[in-house]
Amino acid sequence: MSNFINNLAYEASAGSGKTFMLVVRYLSLLFKGAEASKILALTFTNKAASEMSERIVETLEELENRGELAEIAKVTGFSKEYLLEHRTQILKEFLSANTKIMTIDSFFTHILRKFSLYASLMPDFTTASAQHEHKLMSRFLSEVSVANKRNVLIDLSLESKKRVSDIFTLLNQFYEKKEELSNFSYTKSFDKSYEAKALEALENIQKIVAGCKGASATLQKAVNVDGFEALISTTWVYQETLEYWVFKKCYIPEMDSNLQVIQEAIQEYFHQREQNFFYALNELVELYKKSKKALYIDDSELSFSDVTLLVYEILHRLDDSEFLYFRLDSTITHMLLDEFQDTSIIQYEILKPLINEITSGTGVSEEGSFFFVGDVKQSIYRFRGGVSALFGEVAKQNATQVDKLRTNYRSQKEVVEFVNNTFIKKIKNYTPQLVRDEAVGGYVSIKTNDEVLEEVLEQVQNLLALGADRDEIAILCATNGDGEAVKNLLDGNGIDVVTETTTKLINQRSVKAVLEYLKYLYFGEELYRHNFFTLISRELEPIERVDFNRVNLLDVIKNVIDRYELFENDFHLLRFMSAVQNYQDIEALLFEYERLDVSAAASDISGVRVLTIHKSKGLEYEHVIVMDRLKKAPPSRDSIIYKYDGINLQSIYLRISGRDKIDLDYAEALAREKALIEEDSLNALYVAFTRARENLFIVKKTKDSLFDLLELQDGSFGELHCEVKEKKKQVQYGEFHYKDLYYGTQAEILALEEEKEEDLANINFGLATHYTLEMMDSFDEVAIEGALDMCANKFGFALEEGEFSELERRVNALVQNREFLDLVDGVHYKEKGIKYKNNLRYIDLLVKKEDSWVIIDYKTGEQFEDEYKKQVKGYMRAVSEITNEKVEGYLCYLLGNGIKLKKV
Repeated sequence: MSNFINNLAYEASAGSGKTFMLVVRYLSLLFKGAEASKILALTFTNKAASEMSERIVETLEELENRGELAEIAKVTGFSKEYLLEHRTQILKEFLSANTKIMTIDSFFTHILRKFSLYASLMPDFTTASAQHEHKLMSRFLSEVSVANKRNVLIDLSLESKKRVSDIFTLLNQFYEKKEELSNFSYTKSFDKSYEAKALEALENIQKIVAGCKGASATLQKAVNVDGFEALISTTWVYQETLEYWVFKKCYIPEMDSNLQVIQEAIQEYFHQREQNFFYALNELVELYKKSKKALYIDDSELSFSDVTLLVYEILHRLDDSEFLYFRLDSTITHMLLDEFQDTSIIQYEILKPLINEITSGTGVSEEGSFFFVGDVKQSIYRFRGGVSALFGEVAKQNATQVDKLRTNYRSQKEVVEFVNNTFIKKIKNYTPQLVRDEAVGGYVSIKTNDEVLEEVLEQVQNLLALGADRDEIAILCATNGDGEAVKNLLDGNGIDVVTETTTKLINQRSVKAVLEYLKYLYFGEELYRHNFFTLISRELEPIERVDFNRVNLLDVIKNVIDRYELFENDFHLLRFMSAVQNYQDIEALLFEYERLDVSAAASDISGVRVLTIHKSKGLEYEHVIVMDRLKKAPPSRDSIIYKYDGINLQSIYLRISGRDKIDLDYAEALAREKALIEEDSLNALYVAFTRARENLFIVKKTKDSLFDLLELQDGSFGELHCEVKEKKKQVQYGEFHYKDLYYGTQAEILALEEEKEEDLANINFGLATHYTLEMMDSFDEVAIEGALDMCANKFGFALEEGEFSELERRVNALVQNREFLDLVDGVHYKEKGIKYKNNLRYIDLLVKKEDSWVIIDYKTGEQFEDEYKKQVKGYMRAVSEITNEKVEGYLCYLLGNGIKLKKV
């Protein structure tokens, strides 16, 4: 009997098998007959998406030995025998499907590429975590100057007591919350009539004091206030009554009447100051948005927040938005969402119509299902727009059944029980986790030591002495600055360290060396030549300069690697060469490489992990040391306070000192904000403690401690145990001979055939041809014009005008070729990536017929036909083995004298 629930969510505490349940859900859908291409599974990190895809494949391959088997049988109602009998077919279909397991940012990017022209963008734009900050700042300041708004920016900076760079942060907040703020309006006012009322009331109080025989010198001094600015700085104006302190001897009820007038005037002052601030900020936000738009249109680079906002605008603002939603939803029948507590309001608003279509049970999604998992206790991204109330609100809005995953499959008994005891009275609605039967050990230590770094070092040295694997020791800290201090300390004591900085590709020694070499070739400064030879540990020697206008950047990099024998089994350089494909020229690389957000080869990185608590989310380690702040935490001084009612933004306030004493609404918003900050801190500590599998160490200070909220007492629980694992033997590789490999899709760079020389003009023409064919929605004359426009935007620097005409002529000839049109009559997969025998291959055009497949490989020259045939035969073998169906392969030559199709 099936236990499948179409509309289900899990509250999944740390280590409770969230990924396990996601995989079970996904595979249950496949076994029940769902098409993988119609299942949308969204995660928040590429790591999580990759892990889910790998787990699906591994589970199917080893299903008879996996715990998922019993759970899938329970959910689907199928017997274990039935599942095992059909798993090979399910695996084959999954591997050959156009799956949609991706990050939420990738999904929105996919939508934007589909409808990019609505946003005046070409679909080949690139994305980054943020746009180029220096370029954006420069562009924004230019826009401010042109719009004659420099005084507005200066006044805003003075009002908020923030630098222009901090104002930039506020502008980005308003930009990202644009839709949430759309119902708010702001007015600019210079009316200061409230000052006269306040000063008149002050004068009345001064007269009462002057006529009071018992007035002390202190009282007379207290009311001797000169002007409105001085008045709002006094403490007595914020009291509920003046029947207190030195006023008491002279108090009469009339004093309080005047006090009320003063307070109303101050409230009016605060309100006007707030309105003027938001009015000015809103003015500048329009210029900020204009700057961002100009930058992403010019450079074709968008931040993820740009992508999200553009997708929202396209899907919510256009007249044909329903049509767009239908086109998207028609390919999505089932939705799985991971880490739902981290979803922002605007992300949910984009997904909401698709979710509604599925949960309503009508239309194209009549057989659809909705599933999400998350843990409100791990909601730590409020600063990125996350709202912890979203999980419950979405479940309520969609009538979703919510179940809890309570058993902890990660941590040992002592760690689980310590976490339960610590947070049960601290986190609202905390549900204690259950300990799995086999988790009988574990160790927790809480130690107070104001010399935090010394204590951390001692703990690390002790663990290493006991035989702990250094790669399984993690030190979690509050800030990047604290992490840097820990890194320096461990480095100084001969302990290898891995940080976010050390794992970046550009910080690896071999990559640094190549970059210094390129800098010398470009700038000619001797410093770079010295740096290069120092980094590769060789004596200084001459380097011949090159003309980058005449040579290919990648060829220069390959040459330096070969000449100085830099590989030495260094896989960082392989990643670097792959990344270089994204740079059009040497200038783009040298001036932009610091923004290259690519990780180094993990196999070559080893050491104690040092990272912030926020960065540790989703990770786990055998031994975890959570250390206190090295400095006192600065008070929360965010200029703007956002007050939510559930997931709806109710009001916003400008933070003003003293305002909470006389403005009750503001006081309530401030109190809520303080409660949320405390909740954030508790959640962060919960995340930190639950990263540990075996041993958890907490190092705290006596004062201003990160752990004060928890009221922890020094002590230990359980017995410290380090399992000494056999060290992995370093793989000894043979001599590494570099050979030109294929990087990226064929539309980006053609494979260089057996290191044979080929004319650069022909290569560019081939690139442009591939790209044009990839961008065509259909094989007809109507699709050619738009595809050529996109090609001109991408390859305008590389092709002459006559070559564009020739390209257009050849593509026209192709779409009029009857033999070609017969071959492509079916479902098209362009630039289809397939994984076969641990190799990723890209096929120009894969066509699905009723019971067979057709592979078409485009070429613009015939000179390497034997190599071309080998390439296509490899594709054919891969598709045949994956699908177990008939496969045909063709070379499609777009030549100057016509179209030639050759069967392989």
